[in-house]
Amino acid sequence: MASTSDDARSVRLEVAIWAADDGHIHIASNDPDALDLHTTVNNTPGSKRYHPNAYRKLARILVAQGKEVPGWEPEGAGREAARAEEQGRGH
Repeated sequence: MASTSDDARSVRLEVAIWAADDGHIHIASNDPDALDLHTTVNNTPGSKRYHPNAYRKLARILVAQGKEVPGWEPEGAGREAARAEEQGRGH
């Protein structure tokens, strides 16, 4: 159940996040006080659900917990792979 305290401006709410096969990250709650909460963010420029900052942060959480985020590559992953390949050629 959603909770708060009298002196707080925030509300605590349990949510679930997951990445769909299309790469959209879903945010939803089973909380009886927030049953209509279900939204998505994506990393597609031009989309009304495009939010690169939230997408990156949520994707990092999912990946850190062993979940896949289709189509997402952590920053630097491509550069690190390219650097490792270059170093391998030089030996």
